[in-house]
Amino acid sequence: MAANARAGGDAAEGGAMTGSGLEFLHDPARDCKGKPPLLFIHGGFHGAWCWAEHFMPWFAGRGFDCHAISYRDHGSSKRTGRHASWRLKDYVDDVRWAAEQLPTRPILIGHSLGGSIAQKLAAESSYPGLVLLAPSPIGGSNRAAMRMMASHPAAMWRALVAGQMDAALPAFMRFFVSPDLPAHGRKALQARCTGLTSSKSANDAFYFDTPKPRPLGTPTLVVSGENDWSIPRYKNERLALAYGGDHITVPTAHDIMCDTRWEAAAEQVLVWLDSQFGR
Repeated sequence: MAANARAGGDAAEGGAMTGSGLEFLHDPARDCKGKPPLLFIHGGFHGAWCWAEHFMPWFAGRGFDCHAISYRDHGSSKRTGRHASWRLKDYVDDVRWAAEQLPTRPILIGHSLGGSIAQKLAAESSYPGLVLLAPSPIGGSNRAAMRMMASHPAAMWRALVAGQMDAALPAFMRFFVSPDLPAHGRKALQARCTGLTSSKSANDAFYFDTPKPRPLGTPTLVVSGENDWSIPRYKNERLALAYGGDHITVPTAHDIMCDTRWEAAAEQVLVWLDSQFGR
């Protein structure tokens, strides 16, 4: 089980918190094999919880020390009252802090908006590895935006014009998970997506402060979800090529770590990790 600690108090065993109130989870490796630790970075609306149910215990059971951060105004991190003002660089600051708490540099595993954050960190400093799960596409996806506007016009208008990202969550849920996720599971996932993601940060990731992919000498894996219609597959393939890395497709929708076939996806990621860092 992932351990947690709260802001302003003593760090709980396996967890830590910043003085400003960032949730930081830890699931220790079951068997110490000398592998680099993993730092999981969530995407919009999510929090560290999205890794804690499946991916963290699964990878911890295979010898990886697992950590997950909830950046400001997400998960159980403190609500600042300023969530609409944050830019992508502010979330990067939070995740950089988390990486600096670890005794050794972690492999960065970022999902969606967290993929943009991971790329930003990898560009500024050396990390042993980079895994990008359905990363936010540079330049956005007009096709996905049009599809969401068609299905939820009022909600998307509020998100795009008024900056009320949370209003668009029902539209996002259409591509977050696969059709075979039962209705009660879909409802439960949506109820947990309480993160107050800034529309400015999303626009930064898509257009205004995007990662600048280039060969970094860092082993890199880009992962596409087979049922994820929000990201053109070719963009992920080009992203992997720009980093001199690898691209795979897993049998999930966008929320790779929460979807019905999360374990099949985890197994494919593990195969790649083992090929880079040993079993």
